[in-house]
Amino acid sequence: MEKRREGDLYQSVEIYGKVFDIYYGYYEDFERNSKYNDPVPVYPDLVTNPEYNDEAYRIVTQMQIACDDYSGKHGEDRCGLCSHFEKGSNLFGLCTCENQRNKENK
Repeated sequence: MEKRREGDLYQSVEIYGKVFDIYYGYYEDFERNSKYNDPVPVYPDLVTNPEYNDEAYRIVTQMQIACDDYSGKHGEDRCGLCSHFEKGSNLFGLCTCENQRNKENK
């Protein structure tokens, strides 16, 4: 089995009419410094660069940090644990919170 390297394509995901290329890499620079840390699939930063489906609902990942409209168990902070999260596939989903909809495209 060939060792995966930073920058190698993990997979392309088509969901909600968008295509996301997911590459191997690191979320934090310090992760590169350990001899035991192989690159991992790095999902897009949908907090900094939001994407929306055709109905103007925000596309999110299960593991991203939840927004101020989080509705779920106290102490949790991931979108995938929020009651507004609608599961899609490949760790992607939709935020169905009306406050998070793209009001310009409704």
